[in-house]
Amino acid sequence: MNGWSVRMPRRGEGKFESLTRPHVGALWRVALRMTGDRDAADDLTQETCLRAYRAFDRFEDGTNYRAWIFRIMTNLCADFLRRKARAPFATMAEADEPLPTPAPESERPDEQLTAKRFRDALVRAMEELAPEVRLALSLALLKELSYQEIAEIAGCPVGTVRSRISRGRQQLQQALVEFMPTPAPSLKVVAGTPRRKNAGRGDLT
Repeated sequence: MNGWSVRMPRRGEGKFESLTRPHVGALWRVALRMTGDRDAADDLTQETCLRAYRAFDRFEDGTNYRAWIFRIMTNLCADFLRRKARAPFATMAEADEPLPTPAPESERPDEQLTAKRFRDALVRAMEELAPEVRLALSLALLKELSYQEIAEIAGCPVGTVRSRISRGRQQLQQALVEFMPTPAPSLKVVAGTPRRKNAGRGDLT
């Protein structure tokens, strides 16, 4: 997060802080992907922590805290996006996550032009995703959340989560097919599955 850190409430030491701090980075990355605005991501992460703190007495011990606080975040992001009719999607590079990339440099006659065209196409493709699809895809890209947790956060059945991720993956692949090696590999997003060490450059893993 480039040195940015959330300011915990003065009384937030102890149990609340120990539960919340491990998720701050992931919360910020999801907010950035959802809004495309680094300042908004900072503000939304801060507001998420403050709202979680104020509502902490309503959190039930033994339930999923991660899903609980991400639900607060996604509700805030939804409110933000309703106020801002269309928000540009932040690249995964900005969000400190890998992106599907064009073919290796040796296959690109003009790497700078191709890279710019690819980034522009990616931004346009993500902007075209329905908000609920963008949310499911953003959460799945964390690699930390299971489909069940994503379903809890999104407030929908697991089957719906799988469908949204699949739909988003297909839309991205169609939009970026000209930049992929032939044949174009699938853009794989599997929630809760560790990233493969030798993932292909064309995979979203």
